Amino acid sequence: MAEQVRAAQAPEIETFTDWLIGWDEEIPETVRDQANAGHDEAHGSMAGMDTDMPGMMSAEETAALADAPDEEFQEMWLEMMVEHHEGAVEMAEAQTRDGRFEAAVELADDIISSQTAEIETMEELLG
Repeated sequence: MAEQVRAAQAPEIETFTDWLIGWDEEIPETVRDQANAGHDEAHGSMAGMDTDMPGMMSAEETAALADAPDEEFQEMWLEMMVEHHEGAVEMAEAQTRDGRFEAAVELADDIISSQTAEIETMEELLG
């Protein structure tokens, strides 16, 4: 599941980065980490960021996940990823509702579809 999430999100992040470059906007240092790192590395680099993005893990959550025994790690990771995906869907829905850049609205539609499906899979894994 982790590799599926990474494989789906890496091209999205690259698209976001390309748009920022094209618009001559600042690219957050962690963007490349998200696209290229393993998921645990990426979240470690973003933990504690001053952000109000829905679904972002706090530094405390990241530390708890890193310290979790193997038997608890999978459930914790899945629960956090469900929340993370729900945040992404929330932001994508706002984009489809309010967005003016057609390519971003189209990508938001794709994110809603793909991440909703991944949420369903993760919830099934959680039982």
